[in-house]
Amino acid sequence: MTDGTPDGIYVIFDASGSMWGQLPDKTTKLNVAKKVLSEFVGGDFSGYDLALRVYGHRHKDDCEDSELVVPFGPPGEVTKPMRDFVAKTNALGRTPITYSLSKALTDFGDRAGEIILITDGIESCDADPCALIKQWRETNVKIKVHVVGFGLDEKSKDALKCLSDAAGTEYFDAQSAKDLSEALKKIREKATESGVILKGFDPTGKEVPVHGTLSQNGAQKYRITSNGRFRVESGEYQLSAGVKTINGNLYRPIGKTVQISATSETEIRADVVLPPRVRASFKDTQAETRRGSLIGVWQNAKQVGTFRPIDEVFIDEGTFEFKANPENTGEVAVTEKFAAGDRKELRFQLARAVKVFISLKAAGSTTVFRKNAELWQNGVKKYSVHISNGELVQPGTYTVVMPDDLKPYEQADVIVANRDNQRIDISVPVGFVTFVYQKGDGSQDRTIDRVFVSLSGGNQRIYKRAYEEIALLPGRYTVTGWSQRGYSGSVSFEVAVGERKQVVLSK
Repeated sequence: MTDGTPDGIYVIFDASGSMWGQLPDKTTKLNVAKKVLSEFVGGDFSGYDLALRVYGHRHKDDCEDSELVVPFGPPGEVTKPMRDFVAKTNALGRTPITYSLSKALTDFGDRAGEIILITDGIESCDADPCALIKQWRETNVKIKVHVVGFGLDEKSKDALKCLSDAAGTEYFDAQSAKDLSEALKKIREKATESGVILKGFDPTGKEVPVHGTLSQNGAQKYRITSNGRFRVESGEYQLSAGVKTINGNLYRPIGKTVQISATSETEIRADVVLPPRVRASFKDTQAETRRGSLIGVWQNAKQVGTFRPIDEVFIDEGTFEFKANPENTGEVAVTEKFAAGDRKELRFQLARAVKVFISLKAAGSTTVFRKNAELWQNGVKKYSVHISNGELVQPGTYTVVMPDDLKPYEQADVIVANRDNQRIDISVPVGFVTFVYQKGDGSQDRTIDRVFVSLSGGNQRIYKRAYEEIALLPGRYTVTGWSQRGYSGSVSFEVAVGERKQVVLSK
């Protein structure tokens, strides 16, 4: 409880278009998630208020399509509205995670509590939710974020784990209804249990993340951190706690005797000393700031940790070598010595870069593909060029790749010249297809607006819009109709450059 207001359990539910995809067992992610979430909100949340936010459910391409559909209220009052809304939720749009989290902070007001993010994809709106949550922790926001990745591939899992890492919580991966249910159950148990809370404070009184152990009779019994509540048997313990460095060590840990009650919440204060701190920046020869890359930390020829350019991390005292390979252009290294109280910025010097913009256009059409172009060299992806913001790129010759779940397009020998703000137009050879549902009487069935398309003989299947002209690269495809509406058959068709055709699905 905070200032007489119940703590909140706040669910953010992904209703982006990709939720129509399938899980390994061939069930639809949206239908499974709706069923599991409906069961979850009916659990025991006594003493807490519940709320529900949904994103991607109203508009196809809107990075602010995020709605607080059920504001905070006691479980007995809000469970039914939450279930009712979930049952009718459609999946349509993008994945504005950062925007939704920002709105959630406003929705919490002065209360503390937990956010549970259920998502089948990473941020798709040119924002960084990991940086946002890191900022929350630095400004002592009393809200923890729990992440459940639903039906994700390995690359997306890694991207989402940085969010849970920033929040200091456990990341949960779910590939089935059972996985999702168990993950939500574990989060609820952790969020609602009584126990021990450890809080660390630096010499200025600012709260900082700490790790510690509880021991009895010289033997360690529990590991605790400032990231959550921990169940501990009642009794007297010796606490050892400190700030954990990137090397994995506790810096100058403090010790104190604490008394734990197992029937109520016990808050332990640890006044600690901060280790040295380090961050990094990347600049080219003309002092332009560059994005950089993951930085490896080495000592005595052994790698002891890694951190991102946007991070400031704690490090042990001593001399370290820092290595990075920004944009796969070659390793750069900096050596630095740290003493107590140091706070340093590493500066990595990179080669000249120029700003480039790439537009991917359908040949013979005004259609522009809303995709970031990729630049590759010698089989290695070097850059992803944002469709609107462009990218800083080293001059050279590249293969431009338009990524696509079914059939990527490549154009070789594209030259990026040594001049700023250059624009490159790539003409993509495509044909255009319109998918139509046809009833038994020959009329169009416009109650359905999705079809599922795959390359003939391929395993990957994605959804496309019916009744809209769709650009596809040349090749042979298979389209499958909406089986729940009686369109269970598949139709194979060829696409040639420049042609326009209609493909009919019928019962």
